[in-house]
Amino acid sequence: MVGFLDRLRALGVDERIVQAERDGWIPLAARSPERVAQWVARKQERIADPEFAEFYVALSAALECGDDPQLVEPADRVAAYVTKLADERGEEYVGDPAGIEPVLAELMDRLVFDTVPSARRLIELLKQRGWAGWTTLRRVDPAPAAPAPTAPRPPRPGTRPSSSGGPICPP
Repeated sequence: MVGFLDRLRALGVDERIVQAERDGWIPLAARSPERVAQWVARKQERIADPEFAEFYVALSAALECGDDPQLVEPADRVAAYVTKLADERGEEYVGDPAGIEPVLAELMDRLVFDTVPSARRLIELLKQRGWAGWTTLRRVDPAPAAPAPTAPRPPRPGTRPSSSGGPICPP
């Protein structure tokens, strides 16, 4: 795991993300020590993939960002990447680490979301693209995008605008 964390630092990933990764491994190791070597090997394999590494770099760049414009492109790239990975290797490979109880996955997700607030919005955007979860990623039906705001309707003839912006009908 130390090698993985060092690789994140070498990529220039923000230290808060590195710490969230490190802190997430503590409950994993405590709960399932026999599986840690397998999970770390998978992380090492993935971080060697430039597309996966770019995800961490993009998340790091968007760390302070809460608005969609800076998160949309990383969400698009991550969704395309995990879809390709799931199609090539199977969804169980993407849903790493396998065998984590839902309550532990929830705890780990909260740790990431508290440490890296933009991760929560990134996950919302991923859900719109067919993927849900952070610790245990899974394919879902894409969430519908928020409806586009509608333009205000022009006032009806014989009305005048009010200070609140809505029409006032004449007496």
